Amino acid sequence: MSEQAASVFEFNGVAIEVWQGVFTPNKTSELILEAALKHDHAGKSGLDLGCGSGVVSISLKKASSIARMCGSDISDRAIANARHNASRIGVAVEYRQGSLFEPWKDERFDSILYDVSGVAEPIARLSPWYPPEITCDAGLDGAENTVKMLEHVQDYLTPKGVLYLPTVSLSNEVRILEVARSRFMRVECLLKRSWPFKEDFWKKIVSNETCRRLIDQGIVKVFQRGSRYLWDTSIYLCANA
Repeated sequence: MSEQAASVFEFNGVAIEVWQGVFTPNKTSELILEAALKHDHAGKSGLDLGCGSGVVSISLKKASSIARMCGSDISDRAIANARHNASRIGVAVEYRQGSLFEPWKDERFDSILYDVSGVAEPIARLSPWYPPEITCDAGLDGAENTVKMLEHVQDYLTPKGVLYLPTVSLSNEVRILEVARSRFMRVECLLKRSWPFKEDFWKKIVSNETCRRLIDQGIVKVFQRGSRYLWDTSIYLCANA
């Protein structure tokens, strides 16, 4: 492990170093890969949008026959981290810095894998996932980045291209899926998983007036199973063919 690495994230035997100040991959990244690896990527191109340390792009390039793999992130440090990991692991991935699709003008991809923040910001700030140095910027309901992406994604997909879209119940999924269905002919749920809140995290949420209001209004959804409270992650395939 290099001196800059704060932690290591492993997927299918591929160890990704995560530097201090770069978002730590989580179960959402794993589920995106699980969904994507069910499909054939031979000879195709892919974009890891919000690549962070490079776990999705590097793992997909390593585990499939995808011809061209790219990744981008708004953070310069994340891009440096991803390039370091790709070089260390020995895979060819092209990384560019910029917000959403800014680095990819006039480019089109067969697959776009979206892994940008999608948690309601008041909840994100109480969570262990977003230390102070990591920006969220997903808005009060957690949908802002995703809606912005959906409004432009068709311009960066090939005619038969697909989008792997994660949603979490800790954001306004209804709003996100309404926009997705207005842009794509087919929006299909590929995977769904439920996760229990850690007790200290849940206590922070119910003690926060804004978070409680988001839950009471049904903007974010929390589920009770026995004595435990849970939230969901879903991976959707968005396509026009």
